Amino acid sequence: MSRSLHRNRKGFTLIELLVVIAIIAILIGLLLPAVQKVREAAARASSQNNLKQIGLALHSYNDTFGNLPNNGTNGYWPSPSVWKDNTGQVMTASWCYKILPYVEQNNQYNNYSATVKLKVFAEPARVNGGRGPATDGNTATNGGVSGINAADNPNNKALGAHTDYAGNWNVIQDGWNNKGVLNALTPSIQGIQDGSSNTIIVGGKAIQTSQYNGNNGWDWDETIGTGGWGGTCRGAMWDGIDNNYDNGHNPNYNLPVGGGSNDLARSIFKDGIYGVHGFNHNNSWGGPYAAVGLFLFGDGSVHSLSYTIDKVTMGKLLMPADGQVVTVP
Repeated sequence: MSRSLHRNRKGFTLIELLVVIAIIAILIGLLLPAVQKVREAAARASSQNNLKQIGLALHSYNDTFGNLPNNGTNGYWPSPSVWKDNTGQVMTASWCYKILPYVEQNNQYNNYSATVKLKVFAEPARVNGGRGPATDGNTATNGGVSGINAADNPNNKALGAHTDYAGNWNVIQDGWNNKGVLNALTPSIQGIQDGSSNTIIVGGKAIQTSQYNGNNGWDWDETIGTGGWGGTCRGAMWDGIDNNYDNGHNPNYNLPVGGGSNDLARSIFKDGIYGVHGFNHNNSWGGPYAAVGLFLFGDGSVHSLSYTIDKVTMGKLLMPADGQVVTVP
């Protein structure tokens, strides 16, 4: 005669189950910030590497031509063979386009495709590791494009790769100055009077979060084939006496005073919604990171600058010949 033993299996009570769920939720809550910090650190390291590559490219360009590339002219990219300066470089396109051969993008330089995303100009902390190319650019009726640019590019579309890194307008100047005179050359790295290690050349730019998935090449976010606009350069400074920037040649250039344009030019913001908490992406620096923006200096070094940086200090770091050298914070 056999006997079968029966054990009473006791399951979780409702209270025990709720306690376990609560503990798991607390652990997840503690873990998520750590994961986010790790992801941000990884993205920042990748972004710093992008800036270092850009820095090497700018130095190579400088060694080749004896000066830094200019930011092109106020218009849209036409064709690599249309209009060149006396160094043989395309005038209309931005400085980003001009350094493509030095970031292993010779094919894009010679056969520009508006459908290609360029990772070296893409901020990895933004959506999809950096935004894709613009497929719907600004038009002549919504931006006032005329003259040679309209003739060279009848569709007047600012299409192609975005850049999440902008040049410092005080160093990388436009193809035209503010008096309508052709700037054939911009300064050389060696010609930065305040010292290349004390002067910003390129930095991350703040943009509206609504532009993360946008496909327009406009609104302070123009594409690399677009010269002379705020999408590819930031930070033009005006002096406090006659409000005449004059591409940095004004004798009163050493006065980083307050004012709308100045305050944006020397402000660093975290990406946000325009007008909320004072966020304004127009002409401002920044990025998607919690506390700092990333900046490339003339000597090739990359530094993290706080969003709370003093505007006068930021202004001095942006101006290459004001005679007011400051230590990088």
